[in-house]
Amino acid sequence: MRHRLAGLMLAAVSFSASAADNLVISLGNLGNGDWHASGIELKLALGDENDQYQIRVDEIRHPALPDTIKAFTYHCRSGSIGSDSITCRDGRADLQMGNLKQQDLRTRIDINLKSQSIELKVNNIKISGGVLAAALQYEQSRWRLALDASNLQLSRLGALVPDLQGAISEFSLSAQADLKAVLQGRGGRLSEVSSTLEYRKLRFSGPAGEYLGEGLAGRLKAKARSGQGAWSGQQQLSIDSGEMLTPHFYLSATERPVTLETGFNFRPQPGRLRLQGLQLDHRDRISLRGAAEWTLGDDSRLTRLHLTSPPSSLDHLFNAYLLPVLTQPFLQQIRLEGLIGFDLDYSEERSELALTLKDTTVEQGSEGSQPFRLSGIDADLHWSSLASAPESRISWQSGRLFKEITMGPGTLRLQIAGKQLSLLEEATVGILDGSLRTEQFALEQGPKGPRVTFQGYLTPISMQAISQALGWPSLSGQLSGMIPAIAYENEVIVVDGVALVKLFGGDILIRNLRLDDLFGALPALDADLEFKNIDLETLTRTFSFGKITGKLSGRVDELRMEDWVPVSFDARFATPEGDESRHRISQKAVDNISNLGGSGVSGAISRSFLRFFEEFGYDRLGISCRLQQGVCEMDGIEQAERGYYLVKGGGIPRIDIIGFNRRTDWAVLVSKLKQIVEGGPPVIE
Repeated sequence: MRHRLAGLMLAAVSFSASAADNLVISLGNLGNGDWHASGIELKLALGDENDQYQIRVDEIRHPALPDTIKAFTYHCRSGSIGSDSITCRDGRADLQMGNLKQQDLRTRIDINLKSQSIELKVNNIKISGGVLAAALQYEQSRWRLALDASNLQLSRLGALVPDLQGAISEFSLSAQADLKAVLQGRGGRLSEVSSTLEYRKLRFSGPAGEYLGEGLAGRLKAKARSGQGAWSGQQQLSIDSGEMLTPHFYLSATERPVTLETGFNFRPQPGRLRLQGLQLDHRDRISLRGAAEWTLGDDSRLTRLHLTSPPSSLDHLFNAYLLPVLTQPFLQQIRLEGLIGFDLDYSEERSELALTLKDTTVEQGSEGSQPFRLSGIDADLHWSSLASAPESRISWQSGRLFKEITMGPGTLRLQIAGKQLSLLEEATVGILDGSLRTEQFALEQGPKGPRVTFQGYLTPISMQAISQALGWPSLSGQLSGMIPAIAYENEVIVVDGVALVKLFGGDILIRNLRLDDLFGALPALDADLEFKNIDLETLTRTFSFGKITGKLSGRVDELRMEDWVPVSFDARFATPEGDESRHRISQKAVDNISNLGGSGVSGAISRSFLRFFEEFGYDRLGISCRLQQGVCEMDGIEQAERGYYLVKGGGIPRIDIIGFNRRTDWAVLVSKLKQIVEGGPPVIE
C-alpha cells in the first residue's frame, strides 16, 4: 500500500496545496477483485501538532458489508501519519449504506503500512433502534469483523434488510435482541461465522391469526465454516419463556425451557441442506433425536427425515401440546395415561413409523360421566407407506362403554399400510356376559376423511345385565344379532344391509340406518325398523305395563331422531296375522291402553261387573302413530263407529278398547308412557 500511494503521488494523478497549509490528494480508485473503493480524496492539515486529516470516498464495496457504502467521509481529529503507520485515536465518520444513514460515528483506525494491516473500530452505529459496535481487522487479504449490538428492534430491521420487510409486516413481528457475531474471511470470501443472538419480548401473529407467539425469550447460538463448496457447523436454539400457538400444537416454555441443537451442512450447489445430530428437549415433556435433509431451490422439499423419541408421558404430551388446540368437545374430554414412544423414518421413496404404547389408559367423557374407557393398553404398531408393513398388535386388559357396560380383555392383529388399516384375523371382545365377534374391520383414509368398515355379530347378552348397566328397568331375554357392513365416512355412519337384533323373544330388523355427527353438538339418526313376533308378555312385564300375552309385529318407517329425541316417524304395531298364541290382557293393561288412546274405558270397567275379572280375552290389538311437527296422528287396527279399535275383543270375557283421539301432542303422549313405565296410576282424559 505504501508503494502504491507513493507511485500515485509521484505520477501526479491530482496534487494541490492550499494557502491554509492543507494538502489535498485525489487518489482515484483503489482495490482488487475482492474489494473496491472509488472517488478517494485525502486532505491533510500540515500545520497541526496532532496529524489531522480527512478522507472522502464516493463508494466502498466489501464482502463483509451487507450493502455498498456511499458518501463516506472521515475526519481524524487526533492521529499521526508516519513512514510506516497511520493512526487515528479520535475520528468521526459519516456514511450511507442502503436506507441506513449514519453521522458522527466515533472511530479509531490503526494502519501498519509495513505489514499492510488495518484495524478499524466503530462503537456508536445506530441500527434498528439499537446501537452497534464493530471492529474490523485486515492483514494480507485476511479479515475479521466483530459485531456487538444491543437493544435491536426486530420490527425496524426491514429498513436495513429490505428482503425481510415482507415477512416482518405479514406476521407483525416484534422483539428486542442483542447480537454478538464474528465474521472471518479472506479476500472476497467469507469463511467462518460465529454468533450469539439473545432475544426477548418476541411476539408474532399470522395473517389469519392461526400462528401466534407472545413473550418469547431465549438465545440462538451458531457456528459455521466454509470448505469444499459447503457450509457446515453447529447451532443451538433455546426458548426460556413465552408461549406459541399453531393450528397443530401449543407450546409453553415459561416453566420448562425448550432447546434445539443440531449440526448442519449446507451446499449451495446443487442446493441441499442436511441436519445431523438433531436434539430437541422440552424438560419433563419430550425428547427427540434425529436428522433431516432438504432440497432447496424452485422445488424446495423435505427429502429425508428421521425422528425417534424414547417413551414419554402420554398425559403430559396430550395436555401440553394438543389439548389447547382441539376444538371438538368429544376430543376435549379425552384423558390419557401411560407411555408413548415412536420412531419415524421418511424418505421420498418410502416412509415408516413404529409406535409403542405401554400400560396406557384412554378415557372419554366429562368428570363423573365416562362413556368410554380402555385400560391396560399395550401396543406395537408399524406403518409403512408401501403396500405391506410388519404386523401390528394392540391389546388391552379391560374396558367400559356408557359408564357401566364392561368389556373384557382383547387382542387385535393388524396391518397398517398406505392409507389403510385392516384386521388380520377375527377377534372377540367380551361385553358384559356376552361378546362381540369382529369378522372384518378396515379403516381407510379417503379424500373426505377416514372411512371405516365393520362386520360382525353379537353373541347373546342378557337384557338383565344390560338393564343393570344402563340403569333401566329390569329387562328379560337376550340381545344378540348380526351386524352387517358398517361404514363411517365424513362424520356419517351408514349400515349397509340389514342389522338383526334378537330382543323380547322376537326379531328387530334395522334397515337404512344412518348416524350423522355422532360426536357433535346435534347427533342425528335415520332408520327403518321392522319388529317380528315380539313376545308381549315379556315386553309388558319388563315395563310394568300390565300383563298382555300374545305376539306383536310392526314397523317404524322413516324414523328421524335429533339429539336422540324422535322428531318424525310412521309407526304401526299390531297382532301378526295367524298368531296362534294365547291372547289375554289384564285390567291394568286395559287402563294403560285406554289412557294412550283417550277412550275412557278403564272408568267404565270400574263401574261395571267387569271389575271382577282380572284378565280379558282379545282377538287382535294394535296402534299406529305418524309423528310430524310434534303431533302424533293416531289410529288402531281397524275403524270403529266413533273412533278406532286399539283392542278388539275375543273369547270370554272379552272387551273392546276404542280410541277417539286422532291427534295427540307427542310430548303429552311421551309423558303418559313414562308415567306408565314408572308404575304410576294412569291419568284418564
